[in-house]
Amino acid sequence: MFEIRIICDTADVPHVAQAVLGGVDATSVRRYPARDRTRTRLYITAEHRGSHADCTVCDQDGMTLWLLPDGSDQRRPCTGIGDEDMLAAGLLVGSRRSGPWTAHDRSTEAPF
Repeated sequence: MFEIRIICDTADVPHVAQAVLGGVDATSVRRYPARDRTRTRLYITAEHRGSHADCTVCDQDGMTLWLLPDGSDQRRPCTGIGDEDMLAAGLLVGSRRSGPWTAHDRSTEAPF
């Protein structure tokens, strides 16, 4: 297990989160304002990507449909985090909340 700390412009959070989360299996995502209040700090606790054999978000093939910041969708590596959880953590475009997400919050249903 390891932690990734990212400081980025608040408007870039969805882009950055999707880029990073596609390469790891996240167990926790936390989002806070940076000290300058113009940027955002993301803390992602993660593990190396697993097989996703028992994943409830993807079809156990390690791939899932991602909603992209431009409104389109695309099959990309699964993070194990469903759309509702990513929205709740403020990691999708249009998210209003920015609360923390942990693996215990996982949705039990596939996002689509």
